[in-house]
Amino acid sequence: MEQQSSEINNDSFNNWSDKSKDIPFKSTKNCIGNGEEKLAKELDLLSCLGGQNSTIDLIHPVLGNISVKDMTKDDCTLGTDGCHNMRTLFRMTIVLLITWIEKYRTTCELANKFYNDVNKKHGSSRTTIIQGVDRFELSMSNLLKLNELLNELKKMKLEKEYHSLNSEYIDDIINSLGTNSLQELLNNCVRKEAISKTLIIVDENKGWFIVKNISKLSCPRITRGAPRITYNWLSK
Repeated sequence: MEQQSSEINNDSFNNWSDKSKDIPFKSTKNCIGNGEEKLAKELDLLSCLGGQNSTIDLIHPVLGNISVKDMTKDDCTLGTDGCHNMRTLFRMTIVLLITWIEKYRTTCELANKFYNDVNKKHGSSRTTIIQGVDRFELSMSNLLKLNELLNELKKMKLEKEYHSLNSEYIDDIINSLGTNSLQELLNNCVRKEAISKTLIIVDENKGWFIVKNISKLSCPRITRGAPRITYNWLSK
């Protein structure tokens, strides 16, 4: 049964009501995403903001600035802010790792091992890690391996077994990671979408979902130069 109450639920789906029954879910307009116009109708808003460089999809008097993400079939990409945060993280960690590997691979056993790892396709990936880094395209399995390599690097730095780990590249990487893993920092990157704005997930069949429990948001992979954001529907 369709939800008819005016009450808005957080962290659970609000059904599409009769309010928006005449509004199609799939958008045919440039810069207007799927579900945005339908959600605007549900929230009694007159229009969507749109705009190619806009980081805000809707503005609500109570919910404030809203980011709308269609997760009907899969995770989805973040926009301008998410891309900027991800690229900054890349520059401060992953790019430095690749630079260190290429500089020391002929003189350091560990760097050579890492060189072999980043020049492989992991899992069902269609590109190697280093190709993916250059293209800002990292599959889930390549991202998992990269996260593993950085964790290993932090551990080896403490053991002080390899001279190349005294490099400023390594110091800068470890300072950037702090107590976090790469995956945790990428998760924090996508969670900013629900901190700086009200993040609403829309589903063509289930309705719309206001995300308040941001711990369920994560970054599973990177595609087309942007971090993807997903919600863990299975965890409690």
